[in-house]
Amino acid sequence: MNETAKQASEPVKSRASDISDLLRDEILLGQYRPGERLPSERDLAARFQVNRGAVREAIKTLAELGIVQVLPGGVRISPIEQASLSVLGPLLDLKDQARPTLISELVAVFGALLALSSRLALARATPEEKDRLLTILSPETANSGHANTPATYEQPLAQFAAALIDINNNLVLRLIGNGLRAQMMGRIDRNEPSPVDARGLLHNMANAIEADNPARLAFVISEHFDHLSATLAAGEAPQMNPNASHRTTQHA
Repeated sequence: MNETAKQASEPVKSRASDISDLLRDEILLGQYRPGERLPSERDLAARFQVNRGAVREAIKTLAELGIVQVLPGGVRISPIEQASLSVLGPLLDLKDQARPTLISELVAVFGALLALSSRLALARATPEEKDRLLTILSPETANSGHANTPATYEQPLAQFAAALIDINNNLVLRLIGNGLRAQMMGRIDRNEPSPVDARGLLHNMANAIEADNPARLAFVISEHFDHLSATLAAGEAPQMNPNASHRTTQHA
């Protein structure tokens, strides 16, 4: 592509991105029901005052997210359950407008993945690898002080999860973890008081590793995150980061 053509394509891509973001949020907020047809390319082009090429690019992005299907009879809205992991971040940006239980569900899934990864890793870890895990969980490394917020144990848990992935050498777990981390980045304020004992989790995890008990380690992690998930579902959710991007869903 020559420079002139490249410059001409950039405004189209920019408009298409804005359109797809707005339509995505409207879909996630339920302004279109599953199975309903999206307005035609002509109608969308008129609404956003763009050419149909920008609309096609926007629809392509929505299809890649898994929230619409491009069919011979038009573009149909897909159930949110069929969407890709990439919609998690936009859902978090919408706070509880689209799915009030999202934070508690996210915590439950993270806990289940961490528990599984921990059980598999401890069962195969060498003595040196176990020492590495204990070092990560030690109070000196965690540097928890007197705080009891998600930030208190975010860093040691992130280091612990990374160490587990290295021990397991499991590509699937690594990719899932990368996807969750990318969607959560900067979207949750972790400085709010934690409704459960964050420091106690690290201590109990270390005890299970010292006892060389994979099942106990998985149980400790599952119990903690199940409790946290239930507490959040009851209405004690952490605050969303006010600096996270949050786009308006008003029609242009």
